[in-house]
Amino acid sequence: MQFTIFHILAFVILLLCFVLVCILIFLKVKQKEFALISYTIATIFTALLIYSVFLTINQFTTQASLSKLTFSRDLRHESIIITGRVQNLTKFNIRKCYLMLNILNKKRVGGEIFEEKNVRNAKMQNTSVSYTIEIIDTLPGNTYKEFRVSVPFPPSFNNPEFYHTLKCI
Repeated sequence: MQFTIFHILAFVILLLCFVLVCILIFLKVKQKEFALISYTIATIFTALLIYSVFLTINQFTTQASLSKLTFSRDLRHESIIITGRVQNLTKFNIRKCYLMLNILNKKRVGGEIFEEKNVRNAKMQNTSVSYTIEIIDTLPGNTYKEFRVSVPFPPSFNNPEFYHTLKCI
Protein backbone atom coordinates (compact mmCIF):
# COMPACT_ATOMS: atom_id res chain seq x y z
CA MET A 1 0.00 0.00 0.00
CA GLN A 2 1.52 3.27 -1.13
CA PHE A 3 0.58 6.30 0.95
CA THR A 4 -0.59 9.46 -0.78
CA ILE A 5 -1.81 12.82 0.48
CA PHE A 6 -5.34 11.37 0.47
CA HIS A 7 -4.31 8.63 2.89
CA ILE A 8 -2.75 11.15 5.26
CA LEU A 9 -5.77 13.46 5.05
CA ALA A 10 -8.22 10.62 5.73
CA PHE A 11 -6.09 9.39 8.64
CA VAL A 12 -5.99 12.85 10.26
CA ILE A 13 -9.77 13.33 9.87
CA LEU A 14 -10.58 9.90 11.31
CA LEU A 15 -8.10 10.38 14.15
CA LEU A 16 -9.75 13.70 15.06
CA CYS A 17 -13.15 11.99 15.05
CA PHE A 18 -11.76 9.28 17.33
CA VAL A 19 -10.41 11.90 19.74
CA LEU A 20 -13.80 13.67 19.79
CA VAL A 21 -15.59 10.39 20.53
CA CYS A 22 -13.13 9.65 23.35
CA ILE A 23 -13.72 13.12 24.84
CA LEU A 24 -17.48 12.55 24.63
CA ILE A 25 -17.13 9.19 26.37
CA PHE A 26 -14.98 10.79 29.08
CA LEU A 27 -17.51 13.56 29.71
CA LYS A 28 -20.76 11.59 29.48
CA VAL A 29 -20.05 8.10 30.81
CA LYS A 30 -19.57 7.99 34.59
CA GLN A 31 -19.21 4.24 35.17
CA LYS A 32 -15.69 2.97 34.53
CA GLU A 33 -16.75 -0.41 33.13
CA PHE A 34 -19.00 1.16 30.48
CA ALA A 35 -16.36 3.76 29.68
CA LEU A 36 -13.73 1.06 29.16
CA ILE A 37 -16.07 -0.93 26.90
CA SER A 38 -16.92 2.24 24.97
CA TYR A 39 -13.23 3.10 24.47
CA THR A 40 -12.55 -0.43 23.23
CA ILE A 41 -15.46 -0.34 20.79
CA ALA A 42 -14.44 3.10 19.53
CA THR A 43 -10.84 1.96 19.03
CA ILE A 44 -11.81 -1.18 17.11
CA PHE A 45 -14.36 0.69 15.01
CA THR A 46 -11.86 3.45 14.17
CA ALA A 47 -9.16 0.94 13.21
CA LEU A 48 -11.55 -0.91 10.89
CA LEU A 49 -12.79 2.36 9.42
CA ILE A 50 -9.24 3.59 8.73
CA TYR A 51 -8.34 0.29 7.06
CA SER A 52 -11.44 0.27 4.85
CA VAL A 53 -10.99 3.93 3.87
CA PHE A 54 -7.35 3.21 2.95
CA LEU A 55 -8.45 0.30 0.74
CA THR A 56 -11.05 2.51 -0.95
CA ILE A 57 -8.49 5.25 -1.59
CA ASN A 58 -6.11 2.65 -3.05
CA GLN A 59 -8.76 1.59 -5.55
CA PHE A 60 -8.79 5.10 -6.95
CA THR A 61 -5.04 5.79 -6.81
CA THR A 62 -3.85 2.54 -8.45
CA GLN A 63 -5.78 2.28 -11.70
CA ALA A 64 -4.16 0.71 -14.73
CA SER A 65 -5.33 -0.62 -18.06
CA LEU A 66 -4.10 -3.43 -20.24
CA SER A 67 -3.95 -2.93 -24.02
CA LYS A 68 -2.44 -4.49 -27.14
CA LEU A 69 -2.47 -7.90 -25.44
CA THR A 70 -1.38 -10.75 -27.73
CA PHE A 71 -0.85 -14.45 -27.11
CA SER A 72 1.49 -16.37 -29.41
CA ARG A 73 2.55 -19.97 -29.06
CA ASP A 74 6.22 -20.91 -29.14
CA LEU A 75 6.26 -24.49 -30.39
CA ARG A 76 9.99 -24.96 -29.86
CA HIS A 77 9.75 -24.40 -26.10
CA GLU A 78 6.07 -25.37 -25.61
CA SER A 79 5.24 -21.99 -24.13
CA ILE A 80 2.95 -19.02 -24.64
CA ILE A 81 4.52 -15.62 -25.25
CA ILE A 82 2.36 -12.80 -23.92
CA THR A 83 3.02 -9.23 -25.03
CA GLY A 84 1.13 -6.07 -24.25
CA ARG A 85 1.09 -2.64 -22.69
CA VAL A 86 0.17 -1.55 -19.16
CA GLN A 87 -0.86 2.08 -18.75
CA ASN A 88 -1.09 3.93 -15.44
CA LEU A 89 -4.31 5.96 -15.52
CA THR A 90 -3.54 8.12 -12.47
CA LYS A 91 -0.81 10.55 -11.50
CA PHE A 92 0.32 8.30 -8.63
CA ASN A 93 3.03 5.64 -8.93
CA ILE A 94 2.16 1.96 -9.13
CA ARG A 95 4.58 -0.44 -7.47
CA LYS A 96 3.74 -3.76 -9.14
CA CYS A 97 1.28 -5.14 -11.66
CA TYR A 98 0.35 -8.78 -11.96
CA LEU A 99 -1.38 -10.57 -14.81
CA MET A 100 -3.62 -13.38 -13.59
CA LEU A 101 -3.82 -15.75 -16.55
CA ASN A 102 -6.11 -18.76 -16.83
CA ILE A 103 -5.77 -21.14 -19.77
CA LEU A 104 -8.70 -23.49 -20.31
CA ASN A 105 -8.81 -26.44 -22.67
CA LYS A 106 -12.14 -25.97 -24.40
CA LYS A 107 -13.68 -29.31 -25.26
CA ARG A 108 -16.78 -30.20 -27.19
CA VAL A 109 -19.21 -32.13 -25.06
CA GLY A 110 -22.06 -34.33 -26.18
CA GLY A 111 -24.26 -36.92 -24.52
CA GLU A 112 -21.33 -39.32 -24.09
CA ILE A 113 -20.12 -37.33 -21.07
CA PHE A 114 -22.75 -39.03 -18.93
CA GLU A 115 -21.40 -42.54 -19.54
CA GLU A 116 -19.63 -43.99 -16.49
CA LYS A 117 -16.20 -44.53 -18.11
CA ASN A 118 -16.14 -40.97 -19.51
CA VAL A 119 -17.00 -39.44 -16.13
CA ARG A 120 -13.94 -41.13 -14.59
CA ASN A 121 -11.71 -39.97 -17.44
CA ALA A 122 -13.01 -36.41 -17.21
CA LYS A 123 -12.14 -36.25 -13.52
CA MET A 124 -8.55 -37.31 -14.17
CA GLN A 125 -7.82 -34.84 -16.98
CA ASN A 126 -6.42 -31.40 -16.24
CA THR A 127 -8.48 -28.88 -18.20
CA SER A 128 -7.15 -25.59 -16.82
CA VAL A 129 -3.90 -23.93 -15.79
CA SER A 130 -3.52 -20.70 -13.81
CA TYR A 131 -0.53 -18.35 -13.65
CA THR A 132 0.18 -15.18 -11.68
CA ILE A 133 2.81 -13.25 -13.60
CA GLU A 134 4.55 -10.07 -12.44
CA ILE A 135 4.61 -7.91 -15.56
CA ILE A 136 5.55 -4.46 -14.21
CA ASP A 137 7.87 -3.62 -11.31
CA THR A 138 7.37 0.17 -11.06
CA LEU A 139 5.17 2.40 -13.19
CA PRO A 140 5.22 6.18 -12.73
CA GLY A 141 2.02 8.20 -13.02
CA ASN A 142 0.40 8.77 -16.43
CA THR A 143 2.88 6.54 -18.28
CA TYR A 144 2.88 3.13 -19.90
CA LYS A 145 5.28 0.23 -20.25
CA GLU A 146 5.47 -2.57 -22.76
CA PHE A 147 5.95 -6.10 -21.43
CA ARG A 148 6.78 -9.53 -22.79
CA VAL A 149 6.58 -12.71 -20.73
CA SER A 150 6.62 -16.41 -21.44
CA VAL A 151 4.73 -19.12 -19.55
CA PRO A 152 4.66 -22.90 -20.07
CA PHE A 153 1.86 -24.22 -22.23
CA PRO A 154 0.38 -27.66 -21.49
CA PRO A 155 1.03 -29.82 -24.58
CA SER A 156 -2.23 -31.72 -24.10
CA PHE A 157 -4.34 -28.60 -24.74
CA ASN A 158 -5.62 -28.52 -28.31
CA ASN A 159 -8.30 -25.81 -28.14
CA PRO A 160 -7.15 -23.25 -25.51
CA GLU A 161 -9.10 -20.26 -24.24
CA PHE A 162 -7.33 -17.44 -22.41
CA TYR A 163 -8.83 -15.42 -19.57
CA HIS A 164 -6.87 -12.66 -17.89
CA THR A 165 -7.17 -10.11 -15.09
CA LEU A 166 -4.85 -7.22 -14.24
CA LYS A 167 -4.09 -6.57 -10.57
CA CYS A 168 -1.92 -3.61 -9.53
CA ILE A 169 -0.69 -2.62 -6.07
